[in-house]
Amino acid sequence: MDPKPPIVSRIARALAGDEVVDGLARRLPPTDLQSLMLHVYRERSARRLPAELLAQYERAAMVQPSTVNPRLLAGVERLAFECAAAFEAVELAPVAPLGLNVVLGAIDQNNCLATVRNAEVLADPTTVQALECARRRRAGEPGTIKLCARSRQLRLQPFDTPGFSPHFGLFSLVTAGRDRGALAFELESLREQLAFYLTLFARLGSDGYRIAGVTVEVSDTARDESRLERAEADVLHPLAAAFPDTTLRLDRTREQGRNYYSGLCLRIDATDCTGRSLNLADGGFTDWTQRLLSNAKERLLVSGIGVELLTKFFR
Repeated sequence: MDPKPPIVSRIARALAGDEVVDGLARRLPPTDLQSLMLHVYRERSARRLPAELLAQYERAAMVQPSTVNPRLLAGVERLAFECAAAFEAVELAPVAPLGLNVVLGAIDQNNCLATVRNAEVLADPTTVQALECARRRRAGEPGTIKLCARSRQLRLQPFDTPGFSPHFGLFSLVTAGRDRGALAFELESLREQLAFYLTLFARLGSDGYRIAGVTVEVSDTARDESRLERAEADVLHPLAAAFPDTTLRLDRTREQGRNYYSGLCLRIDATDCTGRSLNLADGGFTDWTQRLLSNAKERLLVSGIGVELLTKFFR
C-alpha cells in the first residue's frame, strides 16, 4: 500500500495526546475527519476479498434489491406526478447534509447511514425538500413554493414486517410559504395535499388497484380545539363532498409524531387486498423552515405516501 498521506500523519499526531474518540467526534475539523476516514476506508476496501463481498450482500438487506416490481412502481409514480400537477417536480439527490434528520426531525442518527464525506444517505425526502424551500425563500422567491418528488430512501431501524425493507419508495409533497393569518395558509395547504392523495387513489382504482376502506384522520400536536374545528369545517367537509366514499374525521388522541410535527397533521389508512389495514400516508406542519430561516412567520406542510406499499399490497 502507499505510505500514509502527510495529512493523515498530522492528524494522528494531533490525536495522540488526547482521548481518541472525543478528538474524532468533537475537536477534529470536518475536513480533517473526512481525509482521515477516506484513508481508512481506502485501506479497508483494498483488503476485501470477493467472498467477503458476497457474504455481506447475502446477509445485509440494505444492499439487496427490493422485492417491488419496478414496472408497477414506475406506473404508480407516473400517476402520482400527474395528480400532483400543481406541484413542481424535483429529482432529489441520493444524499443529504450530515445530521439533517437529527437536527430537523430529531431522528436518531443510528437510523441513518452516514458517509465519510460529511453527508448521509437520503432517509427522509421532506427534510431535503425543506432545505430546498428555505434556499429558495432566502433567495427571494415570492409566493408559495410547492414541490413533489419520488425518491428511494434508506432507514436502518429494525424491519421485521413481511414486505418491508430498509430501502423503499416514497412520493412526497411539501408546501412552503408565509403565514397569511387566520390559518389561511394552513387550511388551504392541508386541503390541497389531502385532495392529491384521494385523487391518486381514485386514479389507481381505475388502473387495477384495490384501495378500500380509505380513512383520513386530521390531528393537532397541541390538541388545539380551535384549529381542529377549523380543519373539520374548511378541510374535511369539502373533501367529504368531493370524495363521498372516504371516511374523513378528526383524531384528538394521536400521539405518533408529536415531536416531529408542529400543529395540524394528517394520516391516511386503507385496507389492502387481504383485508389488512395499512398506514399509506402521513404528514403535518413542521417548524423546519422557521428554524432554517430564523423566521417565525414561515410555514411548511410536508407529507408522503408509500408508493412501494401500493404496488406490493394493493394490486
